[in-house]
Amino acid sequence: MDRVYEILRESYGENAEFREGQKEAIDAVVNGKRTLVVQKTGWGKSLVYFLATKLLKEKKRDGITLIISPLLALMNNQIDSAKKLGINVKTINSDNKDEWNNIISDICDNNTVDALIISPERLANADFVKDCLDKIKNRVNLFVVDEAHCISDWGHDFRPDYRRIVKILQLLPGNVPVLATTATANDRVVNDIVAQLGENLVISRGELIRESLAIQVIKLQKKEDRLAWLAENIEKMPGSGVVYCLTKADCDLVTDWLNENDIKSEKYYADISKEDKAIVLEKFQQNEIKVLVATVAFGMGYDKPDIGFVIHFQRPANIVSYYQQIGRAGRGIELAYAILLCGEEDEHINQYFINSAFPTEKDMNIVVDFITDNPGKSISEIKGALNIRANRVDKTLKYLTVGDDIYTEDVNRKKCYYKSAKKWKPDLERSEGITAIRYKEMQDMDEFTKQKGCYMKYIAEKLDDVNAKVCGKCSNCRGLLFDETVGAETVQMAQQFIKSKFGVIEPRKRFPYRIGIKDEYQFKSSSPDGQRKNSTVIKDEYQFKSGIVLSNYADAGYGMAVQKGKYVDGYFSDELVDASVKILSEFIKNNNIEWITPVTSKRHPQLVPDFAKRLADRLGIG
Repeated sequence: MDRVYEILRESYGENAEFREGQKEAIDAVVNGKRTLVVQKTGWGKSLVYFLATKLLKEKKRDGITLIISPLLALMNNQIDSAKKLGINVKTINSDNKDEWNNIISDICDNNTVDALIISPERLANADFVKDCLDKIKNRVNLFVVDEAHCISDWGHDFRPDYRRIVKILQLLPGNVPVLATTATANDRVVNDIVAQLGENLVISRGELIRESLAIQVIKLQKKEDRLAWLAENIEKMPGSGVVYCLTKADCDLVTDWLNENDIKSEKYYADISKEDKAIVLEKFQQNEIKVLVATVAFGMGYDKPDIGFVIHFQRPANIVSYYQQIGRAGRGIELAYAILLCGEEDEHINQYFINSAFPTEKDMNIVVDFITDNPGKSISEIKGALNIRANRVDKTLKYLTVGDDIYTEDVNRKKCYYKSAKKWKPDLERSEGITAIRYKEMQDMDEFTKQKGCYMKYIAEKLDDVNAKVCGKCSNCRGLLFDETVGAETVQMAQQFIKSKFGVIEPRKRFPYRIGIKDEYQFKSSSPDGQRKNSTVIKDEYQFKSGIVLSNYADAGYGMAVQKGKYVDGYFSDELVDASVKILSEFIKNNNIEWITPVTSKRHPQLVPDFAKRLADRLGIG
């Protein structure tokens, strides 16, 4: 028997068989070919590279597979999958730097590691390249790029750090086989990947129809209507599932609402700590919660075969993202539901993400000019010196670094930035071209919601699947899967719930670097040379108090009333005064607040003072 079948059946049972295309992809890789696998979610792309890893290790007796993987949840999932094949997988990341030397020793000296998983961000880290990659590059048997659509400028989820992969490939011996895998690449993205990885790429491409998924699109413009729909329908759905939201604020809102309605839920997004994420994923894996409410931070490659439903609280920006996300469901069960709820805010949020994807020409010029004139500055010093938001500085530095316009060096344990010898010229044609494509993709997604024919067939056609066919399961093929109306009483409860939620503005904890600060306001800290110097941390007694937010502008609840008051009526309604009194009365009493000061606008000079006067009168303060 072929050794590849022996390994498969030893690990998965004597009746295990390969899916169509799996064995051919494994053979190509083991025979040294560069291979691109484009197959639907759940097809088993990780099996291809882990089985190839085992065969190459047996053949060469030593060496490792180096895997580039974008998400921590995906890394942990892959490590668990590898154990079934008896493969020892390690990961190197920012959280385990004290283990790097031991892992490298296990790879180079002890030969006890079969595969190493790293994130693309590691490739930007000079310490990693020097301390790890340079030491293991001659021991790499196979180089894997998971979620390879991220390598393409045109991919829906392009990530700048993936552009470093081609440079890393140049460091490896020329005979190292390369395997790129993705579930979401249309012809344009495939062609871009081929251009970057080489014209001799073997392409394995299968049909993308997900037979287990039943799709329905429901248009409910107001957030309260969608919250009500969730409360009335989620318990009717099989097993546990995912509700995707476009923003972290909506994740918080939906999670709190579901728990309020006795539907056990947890939230998952970028700002949640690594430890809490691990706890949440374990609960979800063990079906201890009904719903995981998530942003795109929960995404590619996560493997839980019994996910019974994926619901979108808002419309994703493009078909490929949507296909990727609904692909979490129905991997190991015959029927799972994919419900898309469309809301009035969808287009506005998606336009914001598209327009802010690239740094502006102005930001790039400011950053390049500053680094040119002030070489060797750290990221905190750059942020302190420039009048640009911190997240925009981060985005600009990454973009410029990946494009080789600037570079970093470690100086006294600090990462410092320098201008490269490359002549500076912003590549606006590229960013504008990609932005135009993003808007076309958003238009395709809008067309999807208006389809009268099969939803799954439309998706497959947009992904350039030549085998696209009618699914026979979606609501357009067989009729409504779930009721599209909601009860008035539940909607009213959702309205009150939204209005009861308020936000908190946390005060600044540090001074910016660019201003002079009196010693009495700040802590002292130790510098590497042992000297005591001023820290930028503000002493507690000099920090502002937390602020209170009644509503996000133009959002559900009071946000629409704020928008109407500002732009239509020229007057903030008594409803907003009443709501503010309800939230502020206890706060004002507990903090001995004696007056309210309006901050006026030149364009609307009476709007805020009038509101402040009425609010102060109701609260009984000056």
